[in-house]
Amino acid sequence: MRDSDVAPVLLGEGEHRAILNNLILPDWTRGAVRQEQPVLIVVAGPPGSSKTAVADVIHAGLGQRGGAVRIGSDLYKHRHPHYSALVAENDRTAGVRVRPDTRRWQAEVEEYVRRHGFDAVVESAAADPGQFRADALAYRASGYRIELVVVIAAEALTQLRAVSRYLREHRHVSWENHDLCARGLLETLAVIEAEQLADQVTVVGPGIDFVYRSEVVSGAWTGGNGAAVRAVRTERGRPWSARQTAAFSTELYEAQEQVHQPQVTRDQRLVVAGPIERARALAEPVRRIAQVRADAPGVHYHQLSRSEHQWLYDELIAPSYLDSVTSQEAPVAVIVVGEPGAEVSRTANLVQRAMPGRAPVRLAYQDFEAFHPDSEQLCSEHPFTDGAEIRSDVEAWMARITTALRNLRAHVIVESHPGSVQEMLGEAALYVSAGFRVDMVLLSTRAADSRQATARLHALLQRQGVPSRYISRTRHDRVRHTVAQLARTAETHPALTSVLVLGPDGNAVHRNERTTSGALTRPVRAAAALTRARVQPYTLKEAHCFLTTHRALRAALPQHRDDLHHTLALAHPLMPAVFRPPCLPRPGQALYLPVPLPERL
Repeated sequence: MRDSDVAPVLLGEGEHRAILNNLILPDWTRGAVRQEQPVLIVVAGPPGSSKTAVADVIHAGLGQRGGAVRIGSDLYKHRHPHYSALVAENDRTAGVRVRPDTRRWQAEVEEYVRRHGFDAVVESAAADPGQFRADALAYRASGYRIELVVVIAAEALTQLRAVSRYLREHRHVSWENHDLCARGLLETLAVIEAEQLADQVTVVGPGIDFVYRSEVVSGAWTGGNGAAVRAVRTERGRPWSARQTAAFSTELYEAQEQVHQPQVTRDQRLVVAGPIERARALAEPVRRIAQVRADAPGVHYHQLSRSEHQWLYDELIAPSYLDSVTSQEAPVAVIVVGEPGAEVSRTANLVQRAMPGRAPVRLAYQDFEAFHPDSEQLCSEHPFTDGAEIRSDVEAWMARITTALRNLRAHVIVESHPGSVQEMLGEAALYVSAGFRVDMVLLSTRAADSRQATARLHALLQRQGVPSRYISRTRHDRVRHTVAQLARTAETHPALTSVLVLGPDGNAVHRNERTTSGALTRPVRAAAALTRARVQPYTLKEAHCFLTTHRALRAALPQHRDDLHHTLALAHPLMPAVFRPPCLPRPGQALYLPVPLPERL
């Protein structure tokens, strides 16, 4: 049934006036005082937007001027003598049936407030531009300053909260009325800005989170005409964060739990079934995508919605990588490979300087990761994880940029901590199929050095207040093993034109190149060179530097001392004898002690 089809219950004139004069005005105007410059604050928003909670805060603040009157038709429902009976008869239509009297009371209270010059806080859906215009002109004629506070939330949330309120308080709002109020608010706001019906417009979230503010100065809005409407539209369609999605899922679960409480009737369950599904559907464009996780609570919401994923790519990522690309006749892709802490970025810098005038594009996973809105939060809250929660978005962005660069035939430098040999060689083959020359640089670093480098970077960022991950020993060793496997197969793979192995000091320890005929210029020795360089002994200077850094890290990262001790143990066998821990001498040959023979009886 539509609201327009419901027959109202009207009070007689005498009864209506008696309730107004004897109950409503004494209750709601008590303590208010006349103001020289009275202020009207209209708190506007659709049902379920938490208008009442925001109005409570504003009323308390405005009341510091000596007292203010709270106005709203919903406040007067319980003064209607038939309301309780109507709720018991049909709680879906009770509010609509008393609406003519409650709205009339609101208009009469407002007229009383204007006549006496009281400050006022009005709760309103602001769905009717004509009504708002008439009210605003009446207040202006009485010398009021008019401020509008728009409480805005996603329509999925307002729909769901309207359902929860109905189950708690029997205050029903049809989805027809909900949608009408949501649309009407935008129309009213456009009229307010166009005709300057308010002196100030503020847009806030349900928690009074500031979104936008504009006021009329010298006959013009400081934020520009139409900006408030755009702010409301943007805020309604703003993609949710992981926490907002989790909060909505919790509210949805609680609403479904309320539905099955013993006091809820079958008719009420049928009434709310549709709105709950509508709330779920309204959330789909803005909510995050649920993903499984191993630990409690078993699910996370860090994967972006399709619209947010696309928006970040179109507005931030693609312009950053593709706007200044230079196409090349003979494009080159250089893939720099190493475990975490192996100075992959520093080596990529050297490669870039060796390509003067070629304007290569740098591709690094951590750079794409920084575009994800949850990256810092995850680093801060879960510093020991590897960012698996956001990996699907990051890898999708990186794959799209890589494909675009191959199509544009731009020089590329890829910084890689490979997950598998097949993944790395498959990427090289894609570049070759697009007409690229592919060179690979393998970094051979002592295990202790790369582990210490990751800890040193973590300590530096921590000191600067920047969230960062602490690379686990397991992940470091897994990537290190993959690099060793790659060294065994890279030289003979047809997609790679050259393979260069760099030692711990940055000098080349092996280089092999494929001629135009496909033959290699040197024997296949990349794996042997990599292994040899990884166990290169420390010089006295290098050992002293390592131990100095180790002592500093023990002080800076006391929570990681066990890991740092393990790193030091990896370094000891490669250090000069003076820096090695003392060793116990080998046990000598076992000697038998003389034992007297037992006496014979």
